[in-house]
Amino acid sequence: MSKEVAIEIAQCAFLSRLAACSNVSDCWDVMRGEFEGRGIPHVSYGGLFAPHHRSDVSKESVYMTHFNDDFIGHYGAEDHLRHDVAVQWAFRFSTPVSWRSSRLLSALNERQARVLRDGAEFGVRNGLSVPVRFGRELSPGGVFLGATGLSDGEWEGIIREQQDLLVALSLTFHEAMSRFPLFADHINPHDKVVRLTLRERECLTWAARGCQVGEVADRLGVADRTAEHHLASARSKLRARTTAQAVARALAMGLLYDGVDGFTPVDSMWESAIPTFS
Repeated sequence: MSKEVAIEIAQCAFLSRLAACSNVSDCWDVMRGEFEGRGIPHVSYGGLFAPHHRSDVSKESVYMTHFNDDFIGHYGAEDHLRHDVAVQWAFRFSTPVSWRSSRLLSALNERQARVLRDGAEFGVRNGLSVPVRFGRELSPGGVFLGATGLSDGEWEGIIREQQDLLVALSLTFHEAMSRFPLFADHINPHDKVVRLTLRERECLTWAARGCQVGEVADRLGVADRTAEHHLASARSKLRARTTAQAVARALAMGLLYDGVDGFTPVDSMWESAIPTFS
């Protein structure tokens, strides 16, 4: 079995368990179990919505974590959130960022470096920030994978073997969480129906299997620029900044279909809704 197929199978199985959850708490527990089973000690999740409620920060942010109370208390008392580069990197970039990136670490100011030093004292030396977006580019967020208590070698081994899968699962978790009332204060109840064309679905399906643009084009017998055009159109419809996010969102919405003998799909299968924002 190829690595790409293994990722697709694991992602679909994870999505199935998340889809059975009836609330945020259940979804959070399923996620924790999945990531702990893959060697990730801690996961945090959160982000900022576009500033609809400037007078009340609690209404424009979501944050969930299971770090221990001592760490959370110290982090809050020191006002580290405003200076935490692990969070800033998720907000700034569209691809996953290692907390040990030498290039990024070399640009830290003293206040940012203090946040990382304090984290290290609590056993948080390594980690990965996976950017996610809450509906639009002005609403940044992230899934933050923390290597609490792991040695550098242990963490490097996990990332070397599983980074692509961990990123795919992080995006899947975010899409599953987005359907819950956790987001009710920020979501317009009038949904926008998404309709993907056959080519857009085919391109996303091959992307879900790990194919790059050139490989997608070869599979479909089209030019590279044509495949990229279809992927860009799908990203736009799904309000995704990256193809990986588009795949996760399409899977969560039931917009991808890989073919079943004796079954003829209809166009309405590939209609779903995503929230629109005021």
